Amino acid sequence: MKKILYKLLLLPAVLGIAAGALGACGKNVGEHEHLYGAWTVLRPASCTENGSRVHTCLLCNEQDEEDIPALGHDFDGGRVTEAASCTQTGERTQTCRRCKTVVKTDVGTTPHNWDEGVELVHPTCQVEGRMLYTCKDCPATQTVSLGFGAHTPQETARTEAKCEVAGSISYICSVCKQPLPDEEIPALGHRWVLGSGDVEPTCTTPGKRNRRCEREGCSVTDTRTLPPLEHALPEEFTIDIYPTFESAGSKSQHCVRCGAHVNETAIPMLDENVPVEYSFRLLRNNGKLLQDPTVVITVSDGTEEVIRSTPSTLINGVFTYSLPPKAYTVTVSNLPAGYSAQPVTMEPGNPYCDLYLTAAPISTAPPAGTRYSVGSVLYDFVLTENMTSNGERYSLSGLLKEKKMVVLNFWATWCGPCQSEFGYLQSVYNELSDDFELLAIDQDRQDNWLSVKQFANTNGYSFPMAYDTENRLQSMFGITDIPATIIIDAEGVVCEIHRQPMTSTQQFRSILAPYLSDSYWTNPSSAAKISREYALPGKNDLAE
Repeated sequence: MKKILYKLLLLPAVLGIAAGALGACGKNVGEHEHLYGAWTVLRPASCTENGSRVHTCLLCNEQDEEDIPALGHDFDGGRVTEAASCTQTGERTQTCRRCKTVVKTDVGTTPHNWDEGVELVHPTCQVEGRMLYTCKDCPATQTVSLGFGAHTPQETARTEAKCEVAGSISYICSVCKQPLPDEEIPALGHRWVLGSGDVEPTCTTPGKRNRRCEREGCSVTDTRTLPPLEHALPEEFTIDIYPTFESAGSKSQHCVRCGAHVNETAIPMLDENVPVEYSFRLLRNNGKLLQDPTVVITVSDGTEEVIRSTPSTLINGVFTYSLPPKAYTVTVSNLPAGYSAQPVTMEPGNPYCDLYLTAAPISTAPPAGTRYSVGSVLYDFVLTENMTSNGERYSLSGLLKEKKMVVLNFWATWCGPCQSEFGYLQSVYNELSDDFELLAIDQDRQDNWLSVKQFANTNGYSFPMAYDTENRLQSMFGITDIPATIIIDAEGVVCEIHRQPMTSTQQFRSILAPYLSDSYWTNPSSAAKISREYALPGKNDLAE
């Protein structure tokens, strides 16, 4: 619009120029162009016919007319006016949204709805099979080829496989007698068994292992070289020569397999003017550290007391003192109830030693408020004849004279998890009852001796069950949830407290295994003269 107004303002000037140049626009086409106004529709376009429009030059009134293209139909989505079937086409009707013109188009036939078919001819390796299908919606049928069937193999020859040679099976078709491809039987491989003349390897020399194939008809043998085992060295050094004030000593690691002395290290000669650092540990007979800051250690030189320990001298289970070089006697007092230890002597040439503690069930009555935890020594207890399912009497001290350990299990007749684990306990008890005793103690005050006895007999449990009328043991262990299982070793020490039910026979067996092993006890028959390179352990409870 702005452009048109601008040109209208220029109209007088343009007309003047035009008058001076032949008097009208378009007379000199090379110099003038028409200035058209807006289009005017003369005839609107329809779906099928063109329309027209015109616009007029504002300078000379000359008109320019052009066609408006036909719009084309704008059909809707249509609707099915006649459904198609597998034998007849259908019809779809669509209507133009502008001119309401109606168009009808064919809808193709639907696929046949074939049934599962009937086998007309069964295929074989010589006959092509055929299948007849019938449409479920019309009488139409079709026949489909199934092709030829597979051959039916019949074995004609067999060569058995050997250890290193494959075998084979030959076949023909039992129907058409045509030869079929052979089937390979893989080589069996040798079935080795130990031969004779084996030489076991040592720490420094190789060994050999002979083997032979035991399959019939095979005489193959094989010899394998076994590498040397290398030395099995403990962490501890053993003093071979004690140092004195006149000569140096030496220490080495002794191979536990062959006894060879390896990594020999000199021990400096003692100097009367140089203090020696004496170190020792408190150990149970099973080699576990006892870390109790209330224990009192007394060191004397035979004539007077040199040192009395305080809790600060115990560092991660190791007591260390710097003393003049001489022999000292070490004694232990104020041990936890049930523990005892014999004095030991430390020499300046071997200032490292272990004090081994022994334990036994305490024969006196437990003080009021006694509470057990891992590492506690139990006070002796008795389950009398009128408390046990089998009518026998059991005491802790008596059982530990015959068995390697005792297991206490706290339960109740109404406890589902307790009953689910009894099967695992019974299985292990059948297997290992010669070495341990299992006492299952009912802690429910609503039960009684008779109900416990009936429960054991009804379920066929052979391990002793008992009813503790006062729940004394349960309260000492602080048991609030059941089932709970307590592991007690041969010295009457609480080693483990399990507050969850056993979930398998293997779990229960693996818990007992360390305490039943002969290697559980490590106390040597006499004080070992062993120089220990202490790697100070972290916090370590007695039986962790």
